[in-house]
Amino acid sequence: MFIFILLAIIGLFIVFTFLKRQSGNKTEIGDQSDDYKHYVKRNYLMSKAEHEFFKALQETVKDKYYIVPQVQLSKIVEVNHYEHFKRKYFNKIDRKSVDFVLFNKEYFTPYMAIELDDSSHMLPPREVRDDFVGSILERVSIKLVRVPVAKSYDLKTIFDSI
Repeated sequence: MFIFILLAIIGLFIVFTFLKRQSGNKTEIGDQSDDYKHYVKRNYLMSKAEHEFFKALQETVKDKYYIVPQVQLSKIVEVNHYEHFKRKYFNKIDRKSVDFVLFNKEYFTPYMAIELDDSSHMLPPREVRDDFVGSILERVSIKLVRVPVAKSYDLKTIFDSI
């Protein structure tokens, strides 16, 4: 009799645990989870300085290239397919991005990356990150242009760097 009661209690515990996990894993809109309240829409994709440079870049590039802002490095660079530690090397580029990428219009291939350098780029951790990104882009033959943030941009200077 004691064993029967013990097995019943264990069984109820297992069923209760299973049901609790199932109700906690709901992801449908309208469920009782409040996980969605933690998210809000970002108002801007680019900072004000990036937006000002973007406008100047558009005037310079005209229709020659597609300009895509805030491109993740992992979207224009990939880890060698034969690399044994592929995940390790992917993680090094996964959360890094460049401010702008110019893409060839015919094949949508990356032609050039552009980084706007504000004062944060002089901090030692950022310098290490910038050196890493620059080395990777050089390795895969994507030109990187670094542009100091300014109140206005000279179109000829931008054009000459492209």
